[in-house]
Amino acid sequence: MRNILICLLIVFIYYGCEKDKSGINGEVVYLLSSADPVIFKKSVVLFDDLNYNIKTPFDTFILGYPFNILGGYETMKAKAIHDSSYLDVLNVSNYMNNQDDSIYTLAYYLENGNCLIIDKIRNVSINFIKVEAFCKGGPMTTTCGRRFYIRNNLLFETVDMTSK
Repeated sequence: MRNILICLLIVFIYYGCEKDKSGINGEVVYLLSSADPVIFKKSVVLFDDLNYNIKTPFDTFILGYPFNILGGYETMKAKAIHDSSYLDVLNVSNYMNNQDDSIYTLAYYLENGNCLIIDKIRNVSINFIKVEAFCKGGPMTTTCGRRFYIRNNLLFETVDMTSK
């Protein structure tokens, strides 16, 4: 009987100490979890494909990245405000000076949890994502960035720094 109890104790300790098998060492970021019609009366689509729709409220967008962080976005901010007067849904790519800024805008809102992700296949909202920082390369060339995961599947990654 004593041996059985010791074996059970070892099994419980093993499973209690088991690490995340996904291999992702990312930080969990909790997202907006409801498409509240009051908050999303006007919204900006940050990403849309066959699996996911990611959007943020217009008020959050106009006060955040890139408008209040990057220089040279005054004209695009004015255009977004103008377009929101007659459109309820805007697309982020229409308000970027540089097409690459769209991915960094998406990354900004995901990292801050200021967006809503709808899983189109399951028709549910995603409550959290994982953001993992990475660096790869050697002493001569190094690339660093971030990877964004939904349900342990890579959604996309950014390259934030490259040294040569």
